[in-house]
Amino acid sequence: MIKDISVALGGGGIRGIAHIGVIRVLQDHGFNIKAMAGTSAGGIFGAAFAAGFSPKEVEEIAAKFSENPSFRRQSSDRPSLLGVDGVHKILLELLGDKRIEDLQIPFVTTAVSIESGQEILIHNGKAVDAVLATIAIPGILPSHELGGKVLMDGGVLDPVPVKAARWLDPSLPVVAVVLHKKPSNDDQSGSRLPFPIPGPSSIVEQITKLRLVEALNIFSRSVEVSTNRLSELNLVIDQPDITISPLVGHYNLLDKVNAADLIKAGEEAALQALPELEKACSRTQSLKRTMKYRLMIKDKNLLLEDIQVLD
Repeated sequence: MIKDISVALGGGGIRGIAHIGVIRVLQDHGFNIKAMAGTSAGGIFGAAFAAGFSPKEVEEIAAKFSENPSFRRQSSDRPSLLGVDGVHKILLELLGDKRIEDLQIPFVTTAVSIESGQEILIHNGKAVDAVLATIAIPGILPSHELGGKVLMDGGVLDPVPVKAARWLDPSLPVVAVVLHKKPSNDDQSGSRLPFPIPGPSSIVEQITKLRLVEALNIFSRSVEVSTNRLSELNLVIDQPDITISPLVGHYNLLDKVNAADLIKAGEEAALQALPELEKACSRTQSLKRTMKYRLMIKDKNLLLEDIQVLD
């Protein structure tokens, strides 16, 4: 059986580390990733894997960053609460001046135009710039100018880029990796800010009681609720062949975490999905998919509808 697949890596901040575990299991079980789309955090990890880095190599870098995450702002950054200095350095280490069209695996990422509100598909140009655009969490991380457009996080409109992954090759089964699943006993009390507050616990506790911080807390929760619902609705519309949902939704977007825990969650979720993955790659399902997307296979731009391709 030929086990060629396309992968759509969803957003979720630091939860994106779970993508490493998913990709490791897919590769270890003989699935050939022939196309990859990533949004937000999925854009970071997607670009790294598309560039040819192994799960072990990406894990080492993710573990190093998660132990001491840096979100220092630069003077040139657009308005935002935090900066991407630390992430930018890692991206340069991984990708350098590589262009998307030269990566080993066909790759795209998505962003959203601040001016028009339109979803933008990025499939060429410097990979680092594309990633900085797709991770620009509104108000939290600085927006990024690319192709004459000021862009923000692609997850604003589509947290899991199934349509973008299918655009790369409509004949392949699309595996969507979704990062908002939470434990049934998840405790919603306490700070749910999208970023950690540094300092001793006694001081942090006092800070979290400030009205401004409480307001940010409420805002963060509301955005998370709407993002999760948007993911669910888009998955119903875009119909990925397989959905893998690591149990990582209880982590804040920019938490300081143990990378190994997130990777394990990704591995466990991917292992559970293996029977469905095998079925999706069967000859019968391949024929059904070819019939379903036959027009789009001839003209894949029919898939994009209101998404603009950034040239």
